[in-house]
Amino acid sequence: MCTFFNRIVGKMVRTLNNVSELRQTGFGQPSPRHGLSLLWWFAHDCVKIDSNGRMIAECNPKNGAFGFELFHNRESLLPYTDLLYYEVGNLHKARSLPPYVIEKYTGYSDDSNTDRIIVSFDSRLNKFEKIYVTQHSDQKNFEQNRTYCISTDLLKDIKELSREDFLRGRTNRSEQFSISMPPSVQRRQTNTCLSCKCRCALICCSLLFTAIVGGAIALYLYLKPK
Repeated sequence: MCTFFNRIVGKMVRTLNNVSELRQTGFGQPSPRHGLSLLWWFAHDCVKIDSNGRMIAECNPKNGAFGFELFHNRESLLPYTDLLYYEVGNLHKARSLPPYVIEKYTGYSDDSNTDRIIVSFDSRLNKFEKIYVTQHSDQKNFEQNRTYCISTDLLKDIKELSREDFLRGRTNRSEQFSISMPPSVQRRQTNTCLSCKCRCALICCSLLFTAIVGGAIALYLYLKPK
């Protein structure tokens, strides 16, 4: 039953939300693998993110440009969809891919041609519904546990980086700030906040106590027999 269900709907695929998560997967690494250069090219030249967060296609997978070809998803590598899947990145069929993508291709059955991008394409709206990266486990099949969905946030991050910075593992400014803060600094900040809260609470309690005592004294003097 589970096997049949997986065959119908496909399997769950992890979504990557920033450059750090992408680097941690090892996708496109090390050289001569071409996956990172392929993904940088795709983010900069093949997709545009509009104001509604839609991934508008700037190249047409249906016409075979850049070596795009149908991906039939026969092994249920990806979730089921009514849209067609297309793959790109096979350097045996590299049509018009930039030289920096194909420069380390050896022509042999090795890691220089193992990486792919797979997209689900809505031709009616000219947009990519989903974008995935994956790698071959052998000459025919892809690795399920090395297949990831690329979020729009990650695409935006890649668009902000030069190719050199992206290949070196640089992140954008906001991500650098969020991931570079040492735990000790975070603990100091937390402790500082707690200390401020404690001081404020003590001051409030002191003022409240003073007000109560002052009120009691005033009431006593008022009611004291003359």
